[in-house]
Amino acid sequence: MVLQVEALTGPGWRLHLWSLVGQVQGVAGGSLAASAPSTLPAVLAHAARPPGQYAQRVVVKDGAHIHVIPIDRLDYAQAQDDYVALRTEGKTLLKTQTLGGLEASLDPSVFVRVHRSYLVRLDRIRALEPYGKNDHVAMLADGTRVPVSREGYARLRELLE
Repeated sequence: MVLQVEALTGPGWRLHLWSLVGQVQGVAGGSLAASAPSTLPAVLAHAARPPGQYAQRVVVKDGAHIHVIPIDRLDYAQAQDDYVALRTEGKTLLKTQTLGGLEASLDPSVFVRVHRSYLVRLDRIRALEPYGKNDHVAMLADGTRVPVSREGYARLRELLE
């Protein structure tokens, strides 16, 4: 069976897209239904990148400039409401994306969520220091101090051992 995809423009594009997703699931015999994401952004992300394949770069629009950040140059990311501040090569760039969305696109063996507001590249961590009773601070290669929660510390210990 061949499905014809029309331009997804106009006021009913979402409904049209969902009907196409339903057709694809029907063609697959319903086998996609159990594993298919339930929201439109999740459906699009699932279609764009197969499971187990991670982003190689992050694209950030900054005014008229478009920055392409290779993943190996990204030091850490910090949540700032519906934005994420990306720290790379001494610069901070803001991207309209949530930290959870960015985390899902990155390799979990390379980047670790150390705090609800921070995602850090493992090879940038130089030391972990105690801070207060149950918390820690990660010292990064560039001298930045990133807070580490109890859960983040447990994740780090698991990955670093």
